[in-house]
Amino acid sequence: MEATQENTAHGDALEIKVYAPINEITERQQGIISNAIDKHPRDRKYLSNTTHSRIFAPSKHDADEIIEHAKANNWEVSFNKKAREITIKIHAEDIANEDSPVTLNALKFLSSQGDIHLDAKDEEEKANAEDITNPDQKTGFVKHNQEKRVGKGNTIPIQSPQHGYSVLELAEAYNFPEGDGEGQTIGIIELGGKFKQTDLETYFSSYDMPIPEIQIIDEPTTTPINDNVEVTADIQVAGMLAPKAKFVIYYGTSILSAMKTALADTKNKLTVISISWAGSELGYSQQEIIELNSVFHEACLKGITVVGASGDNGALNNKPYANVNVPVNSSYVLACGGTQTYITDDKIASEVVWNESTQQAQIGSGGGFSQRISEQQYQAYSSQKYIEKFPQFEPYYRAGGRGIPDIAANAADVSGYAIFFEGHWAKIGGTSLATPLWAALIARMNQNLGYRLGFINPYLYKLIGSSAFHQILEGNNNLYVAAEGWNPCTGLGTPNGQKLMEAIDGLE
Repeated sequence: MEATQENTAHGDALEIKVYAPINEITERQQGIISNAIDKHPRDRKYLSNTTHSRIFAPSKHDADEIIEHAKANNWEVSFNKKAREITIKIHAEDIANEDSPVTLNALKFLSSQGDIHLDAKDEEEKANAEDITNPDQKTGFVKHNQEKRVGKGNTIPIQSPQHGYSVLELAEAYNFPEGDGEGQTIGIIELGGKFKQTDLETYFSSYDMPIPEIQIIDEPTTTPINDNVEVTADIQVAGMLAPKAKFVIYYGTSILSAMKTALADTKNKLTVISISWAGSELGYSQQEIIELNSVFHEACLKGITVVGASGDNGALNNKPYANVNVPVNSSYVLACGGTQTYITDDKIASEVVWNESTQQAQIGSGGGFSQRISEQQYQAYSSQKYIEKFPQFEPYYRAGGRGIPDIAANAADVSGYAIFFEGHWAKIGGTSLATPLWAALIARMNQNLGYRLGFINPYLYKLIGSSAFHQILEGNNNLYVAAEGWNPCTGLGTPNGQKLMEAIDGLE
């Protein structure tokens, strides 16, 4: 799961991606947006594909300005209007001469620092170093991030599914409402990995269940075994709990590209998206953070609940300092942390923060406070209450960043999920499995309620401390500690699905 891709020049060329801003939102359009997100889910009017594409179309004027600038400098340029993405390729021979104020080496160095400003101050003037190092809100360089599959891909061989928890056992312990996901469409974001049809056949037939309908859009860029096992687990976990839902797998070179493919899909009416890939938010340029947040906001406006994995490397996230991941740093994503759960007689016997760290590896529920995205009002009370209890963590919260995760579910290897992979039963853990579990719960709740929950986060925080959640009171994620209410290890807690659904429906 640790395969990474640093930002590098492709041969003698540097590839720069610029996101064209959308047209200015009119007062009427702002009203449409408010109706899709500010009301209770039962009263919302979500954006149609047509309305979405109209409101969030790229500004032709701004896009043309960037494209013309690139062409004036003899740079190779292309424009993907649906993705609002302009790609510029700068070759060494185009700029590496004594008349050019900017060398390819300078661009390579700046690309590792974050944003690059491409506009010249004067139409007759070439871009110079000052232009490039002082980005504005309109253009920016987006580097290749170290996005990786959250799960570790550690499969523990078992002889039968009874040696690990089946997702049906977990759903029973979490009191999932009845349902099979009929009428729901669950999108799964994947950057790599594939599954074998024979594994799905054996897995679902062992529970006397049909394989759900699966559509694949685009192709995986990589297929290492660790990615393969996680893609297989995504389908088996969510498919077991929502077998009559339609599943659409969206492959992309990044979370952002795959999400844009999903949003541009006008044939499938998505209701839930599950993302088990992540990258530390500190590895992204500000322009990319802005664009990612915008894309998740757009998904909410279309009535899609986006569920993301908080990460499997604790609060430090494999770094010497606290940091959190994309995509869950976005306030528009439902961030899923992990617990270590034990079940007896279909009931939760005990549940603590997932932390299986060793001296050699940080392993546990990702969580903490974003340094790139501020919290929304719905979360302010819960975060402040936590800091009041544990003032030693105030320096991490001082910037007022979004708290992560929002909720949690079983994720430990020791209490892992039983899946069938490469012709054998195996037990596997990770927030990458807790995430599709929650995606299936959202699908069941949508099915029962008769409306799409969409952006559900504000309503979950209204239920803080209620019987809708099993609060996690013990454990830590190598920095933060568990506590009543909300905490940066397991959020509001794990679900009591039936009570959660009833409670949301009873809110105003």
